[in-house]
Amino acid sequence: MQVPEGSVTLRLPPGSLPQVTRGPASRAPVFYNPGMSFTRDLDVAFLTRWSELKGRRMSVWEPLAASGVRSLRLLQETPAVERLSAGELQPEALRFLRRNLGPDPRATVFSHDAREPAPEGPYDWVDLDPYGTPAPFLPAALTSLAPGGVLAVTATDTAVLAGPERSTCEQRYGARPLRNYLCREAGLRILIGHVARRVHERGGSIRPLAAYARDHHFRAYLEVRAEPAPLELKVVPWEGYPGPPIDRGHRGGPLWVDRLFDPDFLSGTLPPPSAERPREIGRWLELFRGEATLPLLFYYTIGEVAKALHLDRPPSRPELFRRLTQAGYAAVPTHLDPEGWRTDARWQELAGLLTGKGPSVPRAEPPR
Repeated sequence: MQVPEGSVTLRLPPGSLPQVTRGPASRAPVFYNPGMSFTRDLDVAFLTRWSELKGRRMSVWEPLAASGVRSLRLLQETPAVERLSAGELQPEALRFLRRNLGPDPRATVFSHDAREPAPEGPYDWVDLDPYGTPAPFLPAALTSLAPGGVLAVTATDTAVLAGPERSTCEQRYGARPLRNYLCREAGLRILIGHVARRVHERGGSIRPLAAYARDHHFRAYLEVRAEPAPLELKVVPWEGYPGPPIDRGHRGGPLWVDRLFDPDFLSGTLPPPSAERPREIGRWLELFRGEATLPLLFYYTIGEVAKALHLDRPPSRPELFRRLTQAGYAAVPTHLDPEGWRTDARWQELAGLLTGKGPSVPRAEPPR
């Protein structure tokens, strides 16, 4: 069977299209999830931008290539690729991977275990997109990455990173998930923090270019530098924590507390002409650019603020933004929640603005 996506046509065996495309797709003869075309649109946009910033074409390694749809789109939809290698271990998927990438002289296909380093590394861009957790594949992916290269990493084990499977999160990522409305952002930051620790152990550091949560997955694009830098991961809330109230017992982390988005990287990133969902990609890039202006930990919603302050008649979001602006604060929407927004007002300042009396707030417990 043939399936179009972007500007390419993918060859797949019968039965490879899942019935549900918004959540994690079940295993098929050759794994393919059309619901993840959004992520592949972003891959084309981000790799193109990275190539422009570096002033050269990139070498790319995809160790869990499955059908090869991502690799095929990168080869055909951006001039950024100098050479691309794709790996797959499952025999049927490997057969279709070779068919899909075809005779392109820039492409090489390997029968490869993703827990092992790339056969022809290092590469400028390594894309790690597993079914579930990326944790077992991170050492090989980092070994396969050239200094200053980009690791694009996905996690679909959201019930672990942001849900009820606390013990698994502690075993897998060395962190505790946060059990409140901020759990998705916390899960994304736990993932980044886990990668940052692995890189730090190798004497390097990371710089997020973009990181987001959508549907059933977390995705981060991380520049991995050979130079060390101080690593600051925290358990929330900590002493002096300035953000949204977190109830006693709902502690989370350690997690990445620095920025999720790089404004210079995003300023020139555009939806690719071949995008499956160009308007949606454009809208999300605008949200990312807005959030890059306020690189702050965690966001608010009107409902959660009203509940914490016992407001009978909370303001609308436009009215709240107007009040914040008049008081000299900034506020921007977040991609994480259609009702969510970030502000540089501390919680005490926000509470005082809404109640007119600066109420006391629960004292944050220090990390244990």
